[in-house]
Amino acid sequence: MNHTRFNILFWVASLAMVANGCSSDSTTTGVTEAEPSSVTIVPGDKPTQEQQDRMLAAKGALFSRLSGRLMEVMGSGGPVAAITVCQQEAATIASEVSAAQGLQIGRTGVRLRNPNNLAPEWASSLIKASTDTPTFVKLSNGHSAALLPIKLQGQCLMCHGPKEQIAPVIQGQLTKLYPNDEATGFEEGELRGWFWIDLPNG
Repeated sequence: MNHTRFNILFWVASLAMVANGCSSDSTTTGVTEAEPSSVTIVPGDKPTQEQQDRMLAAKGALFSRLSGRLMEVMGSGGPVAAITVCQQEAATIASEVSAAQGLQIGRTGVRLRNPNNLAPEWASSLIKASTDTPTFVKLSNGHSAALLPIKLQGQCLMCHGPKEQIAPVIQGQLTKLYPNDEATGFEEGELRGWFWIDLPNG
């Protein structure tokens, strides 16, 4: 059961959330809409270590909240029930974590399961470059930000691996909830998506 319980956690985006991924079809996984396109990365400027630590703590908080809820549902209803939880509850969990941490956090994917899971515009160049290491930046609006990669875990192949290897009951639920799903066909260790975080000043 432990092998199965962690399987759903990172379908992003997806986290996002974490796929990225685990979120409602009607909202993104952040608290508010993504920053407008006029907000860009300031080259050569980096957040302080304290700011980086805050963003990493927010990612950890989202992981903890979402994984706890998923494990609870996996234990009683199995992976199909957890897929439904991801669709219906993950956005609320991300919003609550964002509010508690005083920032915005969400997830996006290399290929999207939920078409609403788009990252903010400032992250587009990093995503296009398939950035696969944690990246901390300053934005033109004075905010700090981070793009943190999600690598596909072996247990995640149950929902994100080649379609022919996904159990029919899981594939059926994915097709029902995400008819335009593009987030399959991944291999273990492959870049699956990213957490994105936007931390205002103060």
